[in-house]
Amino acid sequence: MRYPDLSLAVRNIFRRPAFAAVAIALLALGSGANAAVFSVVRGVLLRPLPYPEPERLVALGARFFISNEDVDYWRTRTRSFEQIAALSPGWMMGLVADGGEPIKVTGARTSDNLFRALGASAALGRVLEPGDAVQGRHRVVVLSDSLWNSRFGADPRVIGRTIQLDQEPFTIVGVMPRGFEVFGPGTDLWAPLPWVPGNAQFKATFSQGLARLARGASVAAASREVIDLVPAMRKDLQRSEDWGRTLQVQPFQESITGDVRPALLILLGAVGLILLLAAVNLGTLVLGRSIERVQEMALRTALGASRGRLVKQIVTEQAVLAVCGAVAGIAVAKVSLPALVSRIPPEVPFVGQIELDWTVLLSVFAASIAVSIVVALLPAALASRPNMQPLLRQARATETPGRRRALGSLVAVQIALAVVLGIGSMLMLRSLWNLQRVDPGFTATNVLTFRLQTTSKYRALNNGLPYLERMRERVAAMPGVIDVGLTAHLPMSGYSWTTNARRSDRPLAPGEAAPSVGWRFIHANYLQTMQIPLKFGRAFATSDVTDSTPVALVNETMARQFYVEPSMAIGQTMVILSGRTGQDEHVQIVGVIGDVRHRGLDREPMPELFRPLTQTFMFPMAMVVRTAGPPEQIAAAVRQAAFDIDPVVPVAEMQPFTTMIAGTLGRPRLLSFLLTIFAAAGLGLGLIGVYGVVAYRVRQREREIGIRLALGAQPATMAKTVVTQGVQHAIAGIAIGLPAAFILSRVMSSMVFGVTTHDPLTFAALPILIVAVTTLACYLPARRAARVDPVLAIKQD
Repeated sequence: MRYPDLSLAVRNIFRRPAFAAVAIALLALGSGANAAVFSVVRGVLLRPLPYPEPERLVALGARFFISNEDVDYWRTRTRSFEQIAALSPGWMMGLVADGGEPIKVTGARTSDNLFRALGASAALGRVLEPGDAVQGRHRVVVLSDSLWNSRFGADPRVIGRTIQLDQEPFTIVGVMPRGFEVFGPGTDLWAPLPWVPGNAQFKATFSQGLARLARGASVAAASREVIDLVPAMRKDLQRSEDWGRTLQVQPFQESITGDVRPALLILLGAVGLILLLAAVNLGTLVLGRSIERVQEMALRTALGASRGRLVKQIVTEQAVLAVCGAVAGIAVAKVSLPALVSRIPPEVPFVGQIELDWTVLLSVFAASIAVSIVVALLPAALASRPNMQPLLRQARATETPGRRRALGSLVAVQIALAVVLGIGSMLMLRSLWNLQRVDPGFTATNVLTFRLQTTSKYRALNNGLPYLERMRERVAAMPGVIDVGLTAHLPMSGYSWTTNARRSDRPLAPGEAAPSVGWRFIHANYLQTMQIPLKFGRAFATSDVTDSTPVALVNETMARQFYVEPSMAIGQTMVILSGRTGQDEHVQIVGVIGDVRHRGLDREPMPELFRPLTQTFMFPMAMVVRTAGPPEQIAAAVRQAAFDIDPVVPVAEMQPFTTMIAGTLGRPRLLSFLLTIFAAAGLGLGLIGVYGVVAYRVRQREREIGIRLALGAQPATMAKTVVTQGVQHAIAGIAIGLPAAFILSRVMSSMVFGVTTHDPLTFAALPILIVAVTTLACYLPARRAARVDPVLAIKQD
């Protein structure tokens, strides 16, 4: 490319600064938004796992919790795996180091070969090694980089130091690299899961399985081998007949990103439509300008410019726009990516790996150049066949029927793309609205929640219950406090235990498994504090103690499942499997309470059985405090009370209950927010296209309009004609967009709540909105047409 070509291209572009600004803005919006979303998709879904040979890593028992007993069985009877490991996440612990204040940390208990299976190494010290899980040698711990920095000041001398976890000594043996995570973020440390064959913990199913395939083994072969062992495991390990039905082996990366993959791919598709819409809008803009330049091109041809010379000049102009648009796109990506990442829910894995790297930056340039080249093709074709008549007749270049159809088609495509984005956005907004209107089964307003990370000295009922009672009484005496309750697992907190339960009068058949139900532990005041209604019978009383009849409450869903009529459950005896002893326990149902959506607003209530803390003590515990005013006002006083009673017990996760519920809506809220932005941008671009084409046609037809007005046409009639043209473009786009949205919306079926992906209201409301807004967008061109001066218009030619 010669320098004069480039200089002329820059002058031609910026001779019309409005055109240049809009073109660069369109390229920046399309490529920048794509770069930001692609960075998220690449960091979470596409970037290879940071382990050696990550393709050999698989989740064993994906979405299926397993026990050490299962791991031991597979290790001795399979050939597809080189290593099989187990990890039990979400262990909340109280950490005390160097005599400092206690803090709550989230740990993971793992088999001692987990890091060997991953092929992971420590950044400092060592990882857990075979032998660390042996009873008596298991009090070693590996820290995360974030905990090492926040609690230990990144001190390299931390290796070998002893810390207290739940008032038990552990020796720090290593620190993991920054960003290291397994099965999701949020783990502060890793400690061995004691390997003691035969005890209750060895058989407890609270772990997730991870394995490294043997060389040459495939995921499909490993899955077949594991599934083929299920009948033998049911017999040898005394499992129920339905055990293992959902057992599978899948690639490790797929298992940890499966929940977020659909949402991210939808966002990637939506932002791809934005790029396409920006390209079409830019094409409309460039086509309109090229029609205006027909006289210029004819003049250049008459002066001896060759067809290739004209095409080269147009391509050079588009190349300049592409570079400017790419630079602006990078700026848009750099600004929008941090804002996007800040809205991503914390449970999304590998958020720390999201960055604008050279691959993403190249994609920005590629997108801008590709769009610019595509939109330059039609103007180049027009330039290669310039019409000499406008020059010879000294007339203004006018549009031909073919060019008119081309402009109209481009506008219709813009509206169609806006319809697809708008339908997706409205479906998610309606879904989010429905979620926010769901009754959770309790009253969350004016409730403060926090966890008391009870230490080892409070694990027994005779010590733990008096401590919790002192804490409850101290908080209850504070000004503004109405009620105080205790529970092992807060609704929608992500923590939940299950057990097997059956009616005592219906023994199980051989091989039959008792149904699984939610297993909760609450204080007598919990129902009153949370305002959970008692439907039948009575609530727990202070007389329900260890030496009295074991009692339980059930929710309406469980009462209907076992007794059809909820009131018939009162006085009945259930047999439940105790997770602490592994033995059957007979409990009498004394009350039926209302259903609570424990697993989330989008999940139906599950059967739940509640036991009183005074009979079955569990730890750690969460406290709920109902206040007369904003619950944040007592937060400092609650922390001080906990410190006064026992300074070693940390208070964690203190927040209003409404905040916790809002956190569970993070994923649908993010998807709704981004789709709404994309839809608004798409609709805005579409309306700009309609306005631009209609305004351009009004300018082109000023002489015709003037003649019509001179012959007696009414201004209102001319304005109506202009508006009708714009609405016709919108209707054409709607006719294209609605079927496309009907087909594409199916991919959102798993993400909407309380509304179908083919919701008639949504598919009817959006076209009406688009037609109404299109009418408004045509107002200015219509007003200009109505105000054309016939004398001046006729004199223009």
